[in-house]
Amino acid sequence: MNAMSPFSFELKKVQEICTKHKVAMVQAGPYHKCPKCAVEFLEEEKRNAQAEVDRMVRVKHFAGAQLPERHAESGFKNYNVKHEGQRNALKHTVSYAQNILAGHKNNLVMVGPTGTGKTHLSCATAQTLLKNGKYARYITSEELAQRIMNAWDQPDATEKSVIYDFTQYDLLILDEYGLHDRDKRRELVHKVLYARYDRMKPTMLISNMTIEELKTDLGDRLWSRLQHGYLTVVECNWMDQRVGGVA
Repeated sequence: MNAMSPFSFELKKVQEICTKHKVAMVQAGPYHKCPKCAVEFLEEEKRNAQAEVDRMVRVKHFAGAQLPERHAESGFKNYNVKHEGQRNALKHTVSYAQNILAGHKNNLVMVGPTGTGKTHLSCATAQTLLKNGKYARYITSEELAQRIMNAWDQPDATEKSVIYDFTQYDLLILDEYGLHDRDKRRELVHKVLYARYDRMKPTMLISNMTIEELKTDLGDRLWSRLQHGYLTVVECNWMDQRVGGVA
């Protein structure tokens, strides 16, 4: 039965012809309506409603990602490439984002001095995922440890529940790894990394450490898990671009 049927059988046809569809219009109360125009109108309304739902979901995803305000507009296209090292970092992070969208579960480690664009590239990765309906979350290792510690004094949260919450994101961006207070806070951060590994969730780990320092700080067991499947390592070994440094 075609789309005109509900109108054709229940409404009275009139002599007037729709100039768009070249079909007889029908009596709808005091008005003459084209049944095909009516169907198109309803379908357009449905598309608009779905578009609004999709927009609200995107807004929620972006808000939930908690990207730094300074990097709210940071993307791959506005990452400033001045030399081969930056070009290589951009290539690897773009590829990493594409791999996650394709369903891969691998991790990425980005190391290098402050001011080399690591956070920009991580937020660009998050932006790409968010625009494609994925959940991403940005947080520093110090903030992550503090979130877990805060649960110790809350009646409606536990250390375990906070860690579980951080395993739900399609990508966790853990920035400034190594700047947290040592020992106990590091142990809490490691618990989240282990939990994400167990749930096969990708993590982007960013640090001002060298790659060797990072390996040592993570320990053999955790470093091995980060490499499981495939680990992308991006080393940003150039000068601080915030103060006008050049490679």
